[in-house]
Amino acid sequence: MLPSSSASHFSSVPYTVRVSGRARSVRLKFSPYDGLVVIVPAGFDRTLVPALVESKAEWIMKTRQAFEKHRPADEAVSGEALPERIALAGIGEVWDVVYRDERLQTTGIQIQEKEGSRVELSGLVGNHELCRKALEGWLKHRAKVKLAPRLLGLASEHRFAISRVSFRKQRSRWGSCSTKGTISLNLKLLFLPPELVRHIMIHELCHTLHMNHSPKFWDAVARYDPDWKEHDRRMRHAWSHVPAWFTM
Repeated sequence: MLPSSSASHFSSVPYTVRVSGRARSVRLKFSPYDGLVVIVPAGFDRTLVPALVESKAEWIMKTRQAFEKHRPADEAVSGEALPERIALAGIGEVWDVVYRDERLQTTGIQIQEKEGSRVELSGLVGNHELCRKALEGWLKHRAKVKLAPRLLGLASEHRFAISRVSFRKQRSRWGSCSTKGTISLNLKLLFLPPELVRHIMIHELCHTLHMNHSPKFWDAVARYDPDWKEHDRRMRHAWSHVPAWFTM
């Protein structure tokens, strides 16, 4: 998907127009990061977008209200404060976070796992951006330790062939699969309920069979995830499980 090309407003709701080379028709979606996004195929007449958005007014208002309903209001997850506890529902772990100001001994951040499910950051802990980067690196480690074996186990159990597993923090995609069999998973999966993590893993594993969203692909997903429709519905608001400090 290409970067957004324009932005506008409808009934005080801003929206962004994005051009996608893979899109075959116009699609509207809400993102916790970008708000209302109008995805159009390449070559689409953008002068038609305002009327299209207006025709979807009822859906836009209902979806916006649903997003606001699911949005955490607690000041502790506002994104400004660093976390004092990190709950990783996807792997069943809860960690206390301790910050030690050692600005005179170092110019960066060191992060270590301690006994008692405690993770300790030391150094320039007053620099929140450095702390978030350090925590992101630590989360990638937890994902490799816990999520990678789970994905490989599913692949082995159901005889999927994959070549490599990688993890990174992504804005919009929960996962992806390359034509070479490399599956990339979003680090934010660590915060989701286990059944939704499995749903995403099955989804990407089935892309090793069908690199599309054809009926055959969805048949494969249903074979290994019979409740996939319910899981897919819940994924629309799955971002609400991710703490604000990690969405920045």
